[in-house]
Amino acid sequence: MSTWSKRQVAWLKRHVRIVALVLVGMSLVPAYLQAYELSGPSDIPTVLLGDKVIVNRAAYSVKLPYFNVRLFRSGSPQRGDFVLLRLLNNPRFSFRFFKRIIGLPGETVELRENRVLVNGRALPVTDLNPADFAWVPTAHPIGSIVQNEDGHWITFTPGKGKHRNHPPLRLAAGEYFVLGDNRDDSADSREFGPVTEDLLLGKVIATFASGERRR
Repeated sequence: MSTWSKRQVAWLKRHVRIVALVLVGMSLVPAYLQAYELSGPSDIPTVLLGDKVIVNRAAYSVKLPYFNVRLFRSGSPQRGDFVLLRLLNNPRFSFRFFKRIIGLPGETVELRENRVLVNGRALPVTDLNPADFAWVPTAHPIGSIVQNEDGHWITFTPGKGKHRNHPPLRLAAGEYFVLGDNRDDSADSREFGPVTEDLLLGKVIATFASGERRR
């Protein structure tokens, strides 16, 4: 055995635990960090069709890799989180999809002409110039109004969306109210009601645009 090979073997023996931990960590990455491609218009202009996102499947709970066995809770969903979820026992929403958390357990959520009120207080919004979003494809256009709502973009056209109003709804323990950022074209809690935490599959931690745009 060459001197160089002996040094490598000696180094591995000294650092075998570190090497083992690194290998185990690398093997777990696919179980907890997964990539998805957006296939619907419900979150335009935040993400467009064809954009790719990275989802942290361990953002709220750590499960046994490749099994649906929860090991421990790792975090709490927060308002503004962009999450991956799937409804159970609902044939129309049997696939995985993305929405934004707007209402938290114990809160009362209401919509008045697309203005979100939480516990009777409207979420802060700032009007943006729709012309600055000219990069959004015309095949899936934004509404006539674009706003920054509490730190994220939303869009809608006044008087258009059939769910632009929603009566006050008090969320029970463990329930969340989710909305799409494209309020005119999103099936969300306004339609299927609150979702429970066990339906939240993970949180988006990175977005990769499918084309050039100004963000």
